[in-house]
Amino acid sequence: MLNLFTQNYLTRGFWGDEAWTAGISRLPIKEIITITGQDFHPPFYYFLVHFFGGLFDFQEVPVRLISTFYFLLIPIIVYCFTQMFWATKTRPSRLASLVSAVLVLLSPILFTYAFEARSYALLAFESILSAYIFWRAKDEPRWTWRILYFLLGAIMVYTHYYAWFILASHAIYLLLFERKKILPLLLPALGILAVQLPWFPTLFGQTNSVKGSYWIGPINSRTHLEFFLRVTGGDVTTDWQKPLAYLVGLTVLFGFLYQLSRKKLAPQHKFLLTWLLVPTLIPSLISFVFMPVFFYRYLIFSAIPLTILVVQTVLDLDIKHRLRNLLLIGLAVSIAYLQIRVDHKIFAQYPRTMREAVNEMYETKQAGDGPVYTVLPSFAEVLYYVGEKDQIIVIPEGLVQFSGKSLLDAYVRLGKVIIAEPIESQYWRLDPGPTTTLIDHN
Repeated sequence: MLNLFTQNYLTRGFWGDEAWTAGISRLPIKEIITITGQDFHPPFYYFLVHFFGGLFDFQEVPVRLISTFYFLLIPIIVYCFTQMFWATKTRPSRLASLVSAVLVLLSPILFTYAFEARSYALLAFESILSAYIFWRAKDEPRWTWRILYFLLGAIMVYTHYYAWFILASHAIYLLLFERKKILPLLLPALGILAVQLPWFPTLFGQTNSVKGSYWIGPINSRTHLEFFLRVTGGDVTTDWQKPLAYLVGLTVLFGFLYQLSRKKLAPQHKFLLTWLLVPTLIPSLISFVFMPVFFYRYLIFSAIPLTILVVQTVLDLDIKHRLRNLLLIGLAVSIAYLQIRVDHKIFAQYPRTMREAVNEMYETKQAGDGPVYTVLPSFAEVLYYVGEKDQIIVIPEGLVQFSGKSLLDAYVRLGKVIIAEPIESQYWRLDPGPTTTLIDHN
């Protein structure tokens, strides 16, 4: 139990994608823009890591705490959003907003990426904040909220490409259910589009590159079920993942069918469903028609509307107020119990990483005692943990098939890394896994 305080999901070594984050963010701003334009998502998150992580020499925990910070803001915005969102009801419930905030705080998929040096927690925060500002902007005559919607939208599309799917859900909601309110939000929407216009050639270039050769497989019969299990029950397979997913899924399905039977689907219910479904349907269509795109963690923000829909289901029941509150508490306790079991399992993870592999290597190898070889998929991890101790040489196998070549090229230009075939003698090689191998041709 004591080990959990020092050996946990926050303190573990960087895995591949996190090491790429550190590798990109260490570079000058101009290089960050160039590299993200060739191989990665837009640069805003990397700017944050560049400035904040640089204060702490890009150590694992401080860099991850950027995600933790945005994760902790999410339930606060959820509470404010739902208080405003449900204010049209005759008896708006603080209890309902509090339950929504707590269940979002405990959401296993959000909890997982609260401790990863990736942009997903930031995107989830932007998703709920944009929903709050959107709901205010469409209903209030003041231009303040529309200006805020434009500013946030501009940041979102430079955070992650899937931000466009979130913004599209707002547009489709208006188109389907509140057409009269399209015009006031048209100018902010066009402004967001204009802000990203300079990046469009980069996006199209990346799209053509990905379409030609990439690692993402096509959608299959299990993709959407797997997506639902992960969004509701966590990105780690546990004994409680499926029960949690079934409980949430059946509750939301019951709420939808109940409202349909009464022919009384409230605007709030429609918005939550649109926010949940549109960002999932658009990449599905792209995958079927154009090219495979990634699901799962890119869509972790879906956990927010899904969780609020659980509470919305109880609020929509035509029963006495006291009974409704008791039912809400009972359901919340059941879901929270399962979430906590999953979250504990997640936080207790302390997998072997390249950090341990490099430490093991240096138990035998002396720093400066010859180069260290690796391949592109593990290059960023090796770069992070070997650093200046030894010359790093990347073997040119599979360079065309793997993403991340632009980052490798940047470090080659800086003289930090060499691309070359292995020497015909003894050398150390670090590979994905991670594995450490002493190669001896003598």
